[in-house]
Amino acid sequence: MSDISTNGSRRYVPRAQSRIRLDKFTSDDEMCVYCACGRIVALDRKEMQLKISLGKELQCTACRNHRISAEIDYLNDLFDGKTDEECY
Repeated sequence: MSDISTNGSRRYVPRAQSRIRLDKFTSDDEMCVYCACGRIVALDRKEMQLKISLGKELQCTACRNHRISAEIDYLNDLFDGKTDEECY
């Protein structure tokens, strides 16, 4: 069976499944982190150890972006006078 599929007159190679192997996470440069949302993410070990030493939560990119967006929305509301600083 060929890996090439046809769609009408077009031919394409279907997108491959994730090729990340579990033994990839044993690299000295990466560490495997469980995010609060349930994702398992391979992140740079030195950066994550720095965040741990600073007491920060380790997050996947999606959760980090969501948190930053919420913080920006809060600051915008604070600047516009829609919320009090004590509410946060």
